Amino acid sequence: MKNNIILKIGIIGTFVLIVLASGCICFSTNEIKTFNDGVMSFNYPADFDNATTSDINSTKMQEVSFFKKDSLFGSLFNKQYIYVARNKTGVSSAEARDGTVSKVKNVSTGQLLFSTTETNPNGVVVEKISFVEEEFGKKAWHCMMYFKIKDTVYGIAVFGPCSNREKIISTANIIFQSIK
Repeated sequence: MKNNIILKIGIIGTFVLIVLASGCICFSTNEIKTFNDGVMSFNYPADFDNATTSDINSTKMQEVSFFKKDSLFGSLFNKQYIYVARNKTGVSSAEARDGTVSKVKNVSTGQLLFSTTETNPNGVVVEKISFVEEEFGKKAWHCMMYFKIKDTVYGIAVFGPCSNREKIISTANIIFQSIK
């Protein structure tokens, strides 16, 4: 009798661990944090960590901040990144978007999904693009936004594995709605 109970508890425990590890259960909250660099600000999900600076700098863009999100089980599940940069040249937000669109179209592993211009609830005109690109042998989903605040053009990228597409889109929408 005791062996039956122990066996049942073991089976149920194993099942719960498998479900958790597969990502079917998500321990996320609806809490929001705000990023502010003194010129512009936006909201993002509170379960992102401000990561150490990355090495994604170029002659045109300067990194402002970099955030990452890994699930309870590390980088295997629910990976997302937010990269924030400001333009170091006189390029407009539309020109920055067009440059990214051109790069995606010229990469054999890239696929442009859409490119639009939208105004968020705060009156900020945002150039938005989404694309899929192969990175390190795996497909990654990207949501990019370019906009101008007080004579400064910013770029925000939300990206991660294609398997996490819905969460990446949700994060990008939270950011888009709150940019000011």
